[in-house]
Formats: sequence, structure tokens, C-alpha cells
Amino acid sequence: MSAWDDPTTGAPPPGGVAPADPDVATVEDDDEDGELVRPFVITGGRTRHASVHLRVEALVVATGSAHDRQLQFEHAQIIGMCNSPISVAEVAARVGIPLGVAQILAGDLAEAGLVQIHEARQAATPALLLRMIDAVRAL
Repeated sequence: MSAWDDPTTGAPPPGGVAPADPDVATVEDDDEDGELVRPFVITGGRTRHASVHLRVEALVVATGSAHDRQLQFEHAQIIGMCNSPISVAEVAARVGIPLGVAQILAGDLAEAGLVQIHEARQAATPALLLRMIDAVRAL
């Protein structure tokens, strides 16, 4: 007798299909909340923003002009947490989205004028680094 056989008769179930076992998780149980949204759906299929390229350490701050707009859920979440400067990486972690998606969404908000982006200026240029190397070699 196999696990598929009817325990009362010892015969296979009619139609060859075993009855559902309530102790065994089904495929539907894997997604507990049933609200899985793929990243490409959130970004509209984009893998990069067309005009705004953000680094992960760039700071995002809400401008306060989003009160009268209808926003995508993730956009609204980002604006809600950007009352004080927060990095793009921290936005991704707090909203629970991939970093690339956070960069695209923050770029959308910046382009719409709903957030300001503060990028750290590059302190050392390649030319400066080469001059420093030459100065060290001269010692």
C-alpha cells in the first residue's frame, strides 16, 4: 500500500488523484500575503532612469509639494519617509524593494520635483590622485 492508496480500502483513489492533505503546504500557501509584485512591474519595465542617475549614497529629501498628487504606492512610501535626508540605499531597505528599483523611483520623484537629491561631490578626481602619487614618489 502506498501513501496514495485509500487507507480504508487499500485501493488507489478514484481517478488516480490523492485527496488533499491538510498538513501539507500547497503552492498557494507559499505566498502568504498574495501581494507579490515583481520589480519590473513597479518600474514599468525600466532598468535605469532615463535622465536621473543616482548613486546609492545620494540623499533624498521630500520637497513637500506632493499633497495634491495621486502617486504610485511605492512613490508615496518614499515621500513619506523622506522628511529628513535619507540615502537611496536606506530607502530601498525601508520600503523593501531592490536597490535598482529605489534608484528609479527616487529618480521619478526628483524629475517630478517631489524630492530633492543631494549627491556627495567627488572629492578626489583621477588627475588629483595622479598628482598625489607623483608627489609621494618624489619623496
